Amino acid sequence: MRLKPFVPFMLPLKEEIVNQMEFLNELIEANKSMVEYQTMLKNSKLNPQFLLRPVMLKEAVQSTKIEGTHVTLDEVMEADAQTKKANKDIQEALNYYEALMKGMDALKNIPISTRLFKLMHKILLSNDVRGSSRAPGEFRKIQNFLGPEGCTMETATYIPPEPQYVDEYMSNLEKYINDPQDRYNELIRVAIIHAQFETIHPFLDGNGRIGRILIPLYLYNKGVIDYPNFFISDVLERDKHKYYRYLNDTRYKGDWTQWIKFFLECIHIQAKKNIRLIEEVNELYENELARASTIINSSNVLHIVNVMFQRPIFTAKTLSSLTGLPEGTVRRYLNRLEEERMIFSDGKIRSKTYYYYNLLDKLR
Repeated sequence: MRLKPFVPFMLPLKEEIVNQMEFLNELIEANKSMVEYQTMLKNSKLNPQFLLRPVMLKEAVQSTKIEGTHVTLDEVMEADAQTKKANKDIQEALNYYEALMKGMDALKNIPISTRLFKLMHKILLSNDVRGSSRAPGEFRKIQNFLGPEGCTMETATYIPPEPQYVDEYMSNLEKYINDPQDRYNELIRVAIIHAQFETIHPFLDGNGRIGRILIPLYLYNKGVIDYPNFFISDVLERDKHKYYRYLNDTRYKGDWTQWIKFFLECIHIQAKKNIRLIEEVNELYENELARASTIINSSNVLHIVNVMFQRPIFTAKTLSSLTGLPEGTVRRYLNRLEEERMIFSDGKIRSKTYYYYNLLDKLR
């Protein structure tokens, strides 16, 4: 039977739709692990801002993977360091990173809103990537549908609301984001918000990625996290078929409880993974700073190591620019670090690229 365009519930959801007792334990665990993660970040030996860039680039890779893009973290970091030409897949991930950065910056001046969504979407589909001809920065004016590759409207697994209602539903979502009028925990709200955005599917392309960017932006905006660096695309990509099925069950079965339970489990799993990463990176930073200090007899070693943790794939020119040290001095330091096998290079005579694998191995 052919599906009809879906008619979503308006937000806030009626209390009887969501049975909080069904996922109370998951909510407690998710909140507890989030607090633990935030506490660890605050007490980290490494400035939390240092890891923001590599973690965000990893998120860009994972989120675009869900959409079928084939790209590695190394490839994206090489393109970010401008030592590798960006093909369309790499550019998609770089666009995602740029949209995320611009979204965070825009929050200083505007709320999470239609204006913000359109700003990020325009960036996401820029630079001639897949979908760049599908109305970047504008809500859709035609009907769209979702399903397996090659499906038609008749065989679609989900048909979003008719285009003439998109503005109305997005206005309702925007109002809920900024003035929710319910008593739910913020982690429950962000689960509802993400699902509702995907259900409205306001753009012709890029809805999944914008919807996933919305998760850390919302949590950061509401003060749940101190840095906008909490992403769950890694966990969602692992369980993407479950992710899509539970989203669809909120629509055709009205099962919001199972979706929220799953989302909270993803939050908990990701928080625990982040905690392990911070623990490992803290230990690595302390050890590597001590090791580098025995190789380079200069107070400049701190600046060199700090940049390596922000950009584990880099050039001497980049390092010189970010540390303020002369490029010749930087090259001399890098030669010493490479001699001691702390870093590795591609061996090129010109525009040599360096790889700090000890950190890359933990991020991959």
